[in-house]
Amino acid sequence: MLLNNTNNYLKLYGTFLALLLVVATASNASAQAYDNYRNRLRNRNVKVAETNLPIIFINVDGRMILRDSYVLGRMKIIHNGEGQLNYGDTVAHPGQHIDYEGHIALKYRGNTSFDQSDKKPYAFRTLATDVLPDNGGEKKKVSLLGMAKDNNWCFIAPWCDETMIRDVLSFELGRPWFDWVPHTRLCEVYLDGTYYGVYVLCERVSKGKHRLDLNDPGSDGGDLTGDYHVSVDHGSDPYFTSKYHPWQSLDGSKEATGYTIKYEYNDPDDDEFNQLPTGTRQALTNEIDKMEASFRTDYWLDPDRGYQHYVDRQSFIDYMLATELSMNIDGYRLSTHIYKHSDSRAETEGIDPRWKATLWDFNIAWGNANYYDGDKTDRWQYLFNMNFTGDNCPVPFYWYRMLQDPDYVEGMKIRWQQYRQSNHSSQRLLATVDSLTALLTVNDAAKRNEQAWGIFTRTNIWPLPYYADSYADAVSYLKSWIERRLQFLDRQLLPPRIIQTAPLAVSQGWNEDIIAEDLPVTAFTTTGIDAAGRNFYGEQLLPSGGLPTNRQIVSANENVSYQLEPYDAVNALTLKNTGSGGTLTLAQPVETSELFVLGTSGNGAASVYVQLNYADGSSSEVGNYEIRDWSVRAGNEQGNEAVSRLGNVRRDNDQFSSDNHYCLFDFSVPVDPKRQLVSVSFTSNNGAYASVMALSRLVDGSSSIGPIFSHEDGLCRQPVGIYDLGGMKQMGSPRGISIIRYSDGSTRKVVR
Repeated sequence: MLLNNTNNYLKLYGTFLALLLVVATASNASAQAYDNYRNRLRNRNVKVAETNLPIIFINVDGRMILRDSYVLGRMKIIHNGEGQLNYGDTVAHPGQHIDYEGHIALKYRGNTSFDQSDKKPYAFRTLATDVLPDNGGEKKKVSLLGMAKDNNWCFIAPWCDETMIRDVLSFELGRPWFDWVPHTRLCEVYLDGTYYGVYVLCERVSKGKHRLDLNDPGSDGGDLTGDYHVSVDHGSDPYFTSKYHPWQSLDGSKEATGYTIKYEYNDPDDDEFNQLPTGTRQALTNEIDKMEASFRTDYWLDPDRGYQHYVDRQSFIDYMLATELSMNIDGYRLSTHIYKHSDSRAETEGIDPRWKATLWDFNIAWGNANYYDGDKTDRWQYLFNMNFTGDNCPVPFYWYRMLQDPDYVEGMKIRWQQYRQSNHSSQRLLATVDSLTALLTVNDAAKRNEQAWGIFTRTNIWPLPYYADSYADAVSYLKSWIERRLQFLDRQLLPPRIIQTAPLAVSQGWNEDIIAEDLPVTAFTTTGIDAAGRNFYGEQLLPSGGLPTNRQIVSANENVSYQLEPYDAVNALTLKNTGSGGTLTLAQPVETSELFVLGTSGNGAASVYVQLNYADGSSSEVGNYEIRDWSVRAGNEQGNEAVSRLGNVRRDNDQFSSDNHYCLFDFSVPVDPKRQLVSVSFTSNNGAYASVMALSRLVDGSSSIGPIFSHEDGLCRQPVGIYDLGGMKQMGSPRGISIIRYSDGSTRKVVR
């Protein structure tokens, strides 16, 4: 009998152990088996001696941190004040200021920022006691590092962002323009005694008196018209689906019927609906339905009944500009947070009840993605649905609908001018980058982060388009990308510039003759523009589609003047293979702030890397530029072609093209005006045939002097606007060179 009981006991014990093993295995599978990812650190022995950044100590006593539920921990923040150093050795440096010390509920957060990163982001709640909210504990609103009191916080974990500031930069730039965007603090983090590097302590996009200031639905006299907060996203959390399909054309003539727009619940979230008045969930979806339906009516432009009744147009303009400036490939379609207040609050508190937008998630923005054109500076992100038709998270249709509203487009242009006159001016924006990155270098926080993670020694970080070899190199890439992006947006959104340019003579560097001055083509050229063996020709050979005999080109973009090389000599720098390069040496050094490059490409669009070389021996790597494929048929023009309707002639049979739809393109490169430019180097990034054909420069400070009022032809034309040389509208009549626009559309340069 005893033996039988013992056998039964052993069987039960074995079953119990097996169950424990299954549970442990399942737990590890769902709770990230790398044990808080300590072993993914390259160096676990990094220590902070002293730093200008706050030091944050988190202790979870070795507990596995989970993704879907919170674990209990404690957090201490050492911060001795702005301008003061903080010390990691709290024993050797007693008496430091403790900004916060208490219990927290901690978990992992993020989608791709979690899945694709060794360095994991966290969400946490500050607690009143050592009991988790799921177990009946209370959350506690506290102020952290000077940010307003709340209990809902997160740590952004810069991983693929080698500068570690892209999110912070986006929020800082947006702060003057949005009702609210998250506040942040750069800091250094220890977890269970191990140094985990630089993090961004950040407010979450959430309700709260000092955040989105949302009341619970029904608290305003039972009003179920909102306060609501949702985000357009993957739909990985509980979500609801739009009644309308996304568009794959700007005019809505083509719908992507196989795709939907998904809205995730944020405030209230899915768990809260059972605690709120009956019908709250349906009321929320009704508000989205009404907003979306307002874009589909015949009277959608009516300010009282159309979309503006439901959408704060200015807020959406600001969101669009923030998305486009940063070329955020997730913009509009992922992590896009919108919120509204109730009709009752609008009546009693004077609050706008319309849907507004705020900012979130810019770690793969600012030229930091190697897919979906994320590293390009000459694209519109809103065209995503047309450019990338296979993604199941498309841009909602109403962003295209608003672009059909002339007042929306004009409002966006006016707002961009306001941006560029304030914290988005080139000088102030780049100074913001410098000030943020200085926080990470002045006391070596960036260096310690590198020691811990070895970011600049890796070659497989998703989705980097550019692998920097140092922190300074990463910052340089970002600043160069910003300068080129500003240039693109200025040309699209500001009034056309009135500039004076001068062609640049090149003493050496041309390597191929791609222009035929006579037949047979093979006797008068050295190579073709594309793999099929086609060449440009001069108009003396055939007037239709020929390049001018005087070799003078004026770009249709900004009337930039170029001088082509003689057709009977080498007249292009042609790069045919990935990694091939060449340098064009100027006949004499020049000083300018902008260089213009004229060229074309065969076998697809070419990507070329540009480096400027100065007389003092220094160089400036300004980044990648695209030269479009030379074949642009009618209806596919983008409006930025330099020269259109050119022809070609085949090398194999001397046959001329019957349909002259070939083009030249140009782009401009910012130059340091304080140094003399002596040469320009180009390197091919792909297998397209890139051909650089001419250079020109901006003539800085040139002007003709004339009166403000014009009396030509006996008429007195009234000035309607005064602009600087960059096309920025001025207030009053400033000193210096200005462009006066008159009532008949004409312009004149004046000096005051």
